[in-house]
Formats: sequence, C-alpha cells, structure tokens
Amino acid sequence: MSDIFYRIRQFKQAVLAPALTETELAEIRAILADNEFALFLQFDRGEQWHSYQVLRTLRAAGHVQPELWQAALLHDVGKTKSPLSVWERSLIVLLEKMMPAQTAVWGKGATGQRWQRPFVVKAQHPAWGAEMAEAAGSSDLVINLIRRHQDQLAETATSAEDELLRLLQWADNQN
Repeated sequence: MSDIFYRIRQFKQAVLAPALTETELAEIRAILADNEFALFLQFDRGEQWHSYQVLRTLRAAGHVQPELWQAALLHDVGKTKSPLSVWERSLIVLLEKMMPAQTAVWGKGATGQRWQRPFVVKAQHPAWGAEMAEAAGSSDLVINLIRRHQDQLAETATSAEDELLRLLQWADNQN
C-alpha cells in the first residue's frame, strides 16, 4: 500500500513541480561542469525538480561527495533522448507491477514500436544517460553511477562505487 502512496506522490510532483529558482539553478551550476549543466537544462521542469530533490536528499543526509551530487543531478538524463509523458510513466509503473517479466522484454526492444517506446526508455535510459555524460566530459565514476542507477545491487557488493550507488538509489527512491 505504501508503494501506491509513493507513486501518487511521485505523480503529483511530476505534474505540479515548480520551476527551479535562479538560486537553485546557480547551486546546480556550481556542482556541474558547463557541458553537464547543458545536459541538466535538457530536462523538463519535472525531471529538473526530481533530480534537484535527489541532490537535496543526499545533502540533508550529510553526503558530500561531489561526484555523487553530479550523478544525482544527471542520473535520469538519458530520458531526454525520448521524453515520456506523465501518463506513459504511469503506464510503466502499473504494468511493471502487473507483468514485470513482460515489461522487461518490451524494454529490450527498439523505440521504433510506438507502443513499446515507454518501456524501452525506462530500460535503456541509464545507458543512454551514461553515453551523454561521457560525451559531456563527466568522470568515470559519475558515468558508472548513471549507467548503474537502476541495477539490482548484490548485498555483498561493497566497493566504494557500490556504496555510492546504494546512496544514489536510496535518494532516488525517496523522490
């Protein structure tokens, strides 16, 4: 039941997200390099707000790693390659709950199939975002965190990168 309330809150945030203030944009600009900031500006208002909230969650919890902050701000940038409407995102969430194996299969397809596109974007945006971050000159760590931000992490995974990935996933799940 809590997942339903979380998804309703997420839907409301996507629809009602305020535009970031000049102060918030300046804060983001101070964290990202110019090319990375240009990527961030490709987000729609809802995605900008979401990414900024992921950053704020990490900061509020006391996490101060600059590359974690950069990954927080850019983790969903691959979605800008083929933007999804709020309704498409809602459809993904609903069908992933009802038919997880089938949505995973649909996600491996090509974006040429119109009905399949939302599932492809959901599944492939981490890889697309990693490519975009690499082209923008992001560090290897930021690129890897973006690429892996949807991965299921083994409990035994304990590298420094894995620990940062856990933090990114935790903050993302809060928002």
